Amino acid sequence: MSRSQDGPTTGANARSQDKRVARTRRAIREALLNLMAQRGGADITPKDVADAALINKKTFMAHYASVGAVIQEMEDEAVSSVSEVLDEAAAATDEEGLARAIERLGSMVTDGASSLGRLLRTGAREDVAARIQLAVRDRLRRVVGAAEDDLACDFLAGGITSAFRRWVGEKDRPSAQELSRRVRRLVRSVAPERRDAPQS
Repeated sequence: MSRSQDGPTTGANARSQDKRVARTRRAIREALLNLMAQRGGADITPKDVADAALINKKTFMAHYASVGAVIQEMEDEAVSSVSEVLDEAAAATDEEGLARAIERLGSMVTDGASSLGRLLRTGAREDVAARIQLAVRDRLRRVVGAAEDDLACDFLAGGITSAFRRWVGEKDRPSAQELSRRVRRLVRSVAPERRDAPQS
């Protein structure tokens, strides 16, 4: 009888512990994002984050090895989300595919609750923007196709990333649809026609 009771109790305890772990990690990330927004990301220590998250430093260290590890995790999630949208754009067979991707990215950037939107407003924005630019360049290479267009892809990736960063910082920013039109004009000016990728 006691064995049959132990199983469900153990399972319930495990689920409860998982929820506590998730709550603590969310609190740590939230506290760090707030500190980064206030300080620009400079000289934030594990104790600073722990104090802001209302936990002790030992608890912080049980979840993350360093403040940098927390930032890395958030960056990875943000770039992964962007990459999913970029993959859809790269697979699109018409120009509207790019427009839809840009509009989705625009919504992600302005979403105050998303890791991407919040990181782009902190001291980590340079690292995040650089990683996003690499992701954009990789997808553009698939669309443009030929290896000799690497320079064009680099130029386009830098321009698109710069447009997004500027857009995020504008007080009276245009709509995502307008940003989409601007980026599409940029792409057409550098790579006016999509070419088929080389046959393997």
